Amino acid sequence: MIKKILLLILVIPIITFGQQTSLLSHYYENLSMINPSMVGFSQNTTVTVNARQQWYGFVSEKSVGRSSISFTKGVKNDGFGLQIFSDNSGNITNSGFKAKYSRKVIIDEETLLYYGLSGGYQNNQIENISPEDFSFFNNQFNWSPNASFGLSIHKNNLLIGGSIDGLLESDLGFTSEENTLEKLYYGYVIYDIEANQEIDVQPSVLYKQAESGSSQFDLNLQFCYKNTLRFGLGYIGNFSQNTNFGPLVTIGLNFSNIKALISQEFSVNDISSYSVGTNEITLKYEVGLQNEKVTEKKEEEDIVEEPKVDSDNDGVFDDEDECPNTYGSKAAKGCPDIDNDGIPDSQDFCPNTIGEVANNGCPLLSEKDSVILSKAMINLEFKKNSSEVTSSSYSYLTNIGKMLLANKNMLLTISGHTDSDASDEYNYTLSAQRAQKVRDFLLAMGIKKSRLIIDFYGETKPLLPNNSDSNKQKNRRVEFSVTFI
Repeated sequence: MIKKILLLILVIPIITFGQQTSLLSHYYENLSMINPSMVGFSQNTTVTVNARQQWYGFVSEKSVGRSSISFTKGVKNDGFGLQIFSDNSGNITNSGFKAKYSRKVIIDEETLLYYGLSGGYQNNQIENISPEDFSFFNNQFNWSPNASFGLSIHKNNLLIGGSIDGLLESDLGFTSEENTLEKLYYGYVIYDIEANQEIDVQPSVLYKQAESGSSQFDLNLQFCYKNTLRFGLGYIGNFSQNTNFGPLVTIGLNFSNIKALISQEFSVNDISSYSVGTNEITLKYEVGLQNEKVTEKKEEEDIVEEPKVDSDNDGVFDDEDECPNTYGSKAAKGCPDIDNDGIPDSQDFCPNTIGEVANNGCPLLSEKDSVILSKAMINLEFKKNSSEVTSSSYSYLTNIGKMLLANKNMLLTISGHTDSDASDEYNYTLSAQRAQKVRDFLLAMGIKKSRLIIDFYGETKPLLPNNSDSNKQKNRRVEFSVTFI
């Protein structure tokens, strides 16, 4: 018995910490108890009952534990909650209530911010006081106000939150001296992972810190099979070896709008010799969850879809077919599209070649091919007053030939030009002859004649005024342009 009393003295700091912070195995299902910002997390009316028996068998006269019932309701961006609790740590008990309010702020499409406040009163009592100490304690009307503030951020499957309890630092009223309800700090991270279609995994961590320095951490890993059967492993402890609480195991079931959890914690310190551990049970009922599903199902049943019509049998229904009476392709929204590039033939400048919308259905000339054409036009030279191509230009024309051989749907237009020297008739003839010489060069490489188009303009389209020798030299030229079949 003496050893048991010594152990009780040893764990009084833990009990006192538990008295103020609500030790919870199922914090992930009771977040509104420790953070008022979470009362508006669900739009449904939620009733949660939690009961915890701490260190069962350690205190025979009176159990150590806590029980509570919470009501929460989200109304659009607002949340409202009420919590009624009774907490005892052997001879120390308190009970009371808290009213809570939260507000939701939409940061972006994936991120929501919640902040909340709570306020209430608790009645504090000390029982089984010895006659010697009775005069030092006052158990009459020991009501203390309490308030807390919390923030939470929800982004996709991640939930992060923090809160401060005991903001008023109220006097508990046990003695004539001040017994302050100190501030407590909470922080938690919860992440939902969909491992596959049948199993969801939820790792989480909760950290609690008292203003006096006492701390506690809760690590938990929950598994849910087919949204029905739940199993969890966890560990509750702190950074002092002598006050570790130990591991825990959780099992649970989800029945539509009802959740049930039960946990068994195992002590790993000296208390384990006198206690079988800690039990906790949580029951949660979400009013309206089932009704919402029934309403959604009824709305789906009430919707009668009109039969879809496809007049031209091209696989595109008439309400989406831009050419409902003409067989077409799905890529072109039901209109004819020979090359199947998604551009209807009526709008496609190159109906037989896959092209780009930005180029009216024609392929965009690659950077490499553009360089080939540009270099050929710059470096193509003819002998003076002649249509003969100089040998220095052969390599540039050869590159054009290779480009045409590699692109079977490509057509090349060859346009001849001259300066203003000589007569108009002579210049027309000379520009035509030069264009023909280029075509003959490409024909010799095996390019089909039908893919080479001749055009000539004489002196009618100069690049620069014919007022100097350098300008005239630039006007004596052959230009190339590419189109596609």
